[in-house]
Amino acid sequence: MYIINSILYRIRAGAALLLLLAVSCAQFEDANEAREVEPLNTVVKVSLNIGDAPDPGTLNVKLVNYSERFEATASVDQSGSVKVAGIIPGIYTVTVTAEKNHNGFLYNYSGNVVNEAIVTNNKEVVVEVGASKSGALVMKEIYYCGSKTPSGGSYFRDQFYEIYNNSEAVQNVRGLCIAILNPLTATANLPVWPGDDAAQYVYASTIWQVPQDKDYLLNPGESILIAQMADDPKKSNLNPNSPVNLLSAEFETFVKATSLINDNPAINMVMAFWPSPTPQWLTTVFGGAFVIYIPTEPIDPTNTVSPVGSTSKNYRVPINQVIDAVELVGNPNQVQLKRVPAVLDAGAATVGATYVSKSVARKIKTTLSDGRIIYYDTNNSSEDFEVMDPPVIRRNGAKAPSWNTWK
Repeated sequence: MYIINSILYRIRAGAALLLLLAVSCAQFEDANEAREVEPLNTVVKVSLNIGDAPDPGTLNVKLVNYSERFEATASVDQSGSVKVAGIIPGIYTVTVTAEKNHNGFLYNYSGNVVNEAIVTNNKEVVVEVGASKSGALVMKEIYYCGSKTPSGGSYFRDQFYEIYNNSEAVQNVRGLCIAILNPLTATANLPVWPGDDAAQYVYASTIWQVPQDKDYLLNPGESILIAQMADDPKKSNLNPNSPVNLLSAEFETFVKATSLINDNPAINMVMAFWPSPTPQWLTTVFGGAFVIYIPTEPIDPTNTVSPVGSTSKNYRVPINQVIDAVELVGNPNQVQLKRVPAVLDAGAATVGATYVSKSVARKIKTTLSDGRIIYYDTNNSSEDFEVMDPPVIRRNGAKAPSWNTWK
């Protein structure tokens, strides 16, 4: 019986092997007959909505397929369209940008379409392009992702935001606001805002404001630091592994003292809009969206707006008051999950992970004869920023203002 079973097993095994070989050969034949993926052409059309800004002239077109790490570029004038060849089928972000100096101002033109499926030949993609003036103040370096403690824990109180005078004139940051926009993290499920004029605003979930008790002047090449906690986090009871010392920060988002939080020498910012019951300013370590602006009228925290189908309270910030905007995301694949209107920021920056002690910082555009740095500000964070390891306050010789006597 054992011999018979053994013979039957071998017969079955041999038959299975022959069947497998036959199937494999058929698969190889099918593979040989499979058609190669042919590249496509795509037509990008520009629709200008730039108000009284000057015509931009030539615009730059970029198509990016983040999942395949593929991109293509072209150029087009403001009244036409361009055919971009050699596109592989997939999901794309299509961005149109330009900049132009006119009457002493630098105008940035930008627009984008995200999550665009390009799978047919000669597909037409229409990109609406808006215009904005480059702000004198820019968010120069942002450290948001946090750090690891010696025991492997997560620490986030060493976050900071550096704002730099990138212009030729003295700037007054009295009343300057920094707002975190809704939604707090990158998502494909964007809120729908009520009103026919909804597109004229961005929507803040929290706003902190520089006090309006006096002038806070910032000379060209000087910067201010806004720290979550303007202390030295390297203290033994905080996080000795933290990459920064923030005792010299000009401002901090102080709420109340605890066993771990002190009221430091930095000037306390005003909690101008804070509907959340959480008594601290923790910006998400996954990357938030931020704007800085100086409101033309006092902030009324009772004047709120909610997305359609939601009860969350938010504050409307007019787009035409925004000085600078930066969108941050959790990783490069989320760049296409845009929250900020393209006219303010056509891209997004990221350090790619959480609690890795890295920052994003603006790239240097030029260095003047006196050593002062001018940074890129094209309203496209994907192009304007780079990842820095470690974060450095007042990088590249930025100076503290004279009224910071505790620096």
